[in-house]
Amino acid sequence: MTFDDFLLINTKLLSNTKLELYRSESYDHPYIKVDANDPTSWGGSALKSLSLLVGNPSDEDKILRDKQINIPRTQRVGFVDIQYGGDDEDAIGATHYGADTSETADLLNRELNKLLKHFAHKNLVDCKGNEIKGYYWTDAALSTGKNWHRYLSKDEKKHINKNPGYRPVPPR
Repeated sequence: MTFDDFLLINTKLLSNTKLELYRSESYDHPYIKVDANDPTSWGGSALKSLSLLVGNPSDEDKILRDKQINIPRTQRVGFVDIQYGGDDEDAIGATHYGADTSETADLLNRELNKLLKHFAHKNLVDCKGNEIKGYYWTDAALSTGKNWHRYLSKDEKKHINKNPGYRPVPPR
């Protein structure tokens, strides 16, 4: 998905679920609650290890006071990690939602699936023609003409982004 798709789907997701967005710029920064309707809240960071978590405001005390690196996985239960896949001149990376099992993760997953069914299309094929089920793509991503990759390569491996990646399943 493009960054505009990412913003649209995630702001609707948080609005529909009444969950909040928390952001940490790097391992050395604490999480802070940010306005999900502000596009800069979702954007990248000049620092490494940007983390975006979505969770119930009643659980926010588990993550707000310490640096990101000092918050163990057990304290993150009840939060969903959202990572925009990124893009460059050649490719778009896959957006990822990850969480341990929790009521929050179940709620977010149900609502995300509804939104993706409305705003996106399901299933891809890889460069060898193998169907990849359960992944979504958007019309905006298709219209960019860029390659789609699970992970966007950077720095010395950036040339990999020029290789064909995934594409929509052909009509049947």
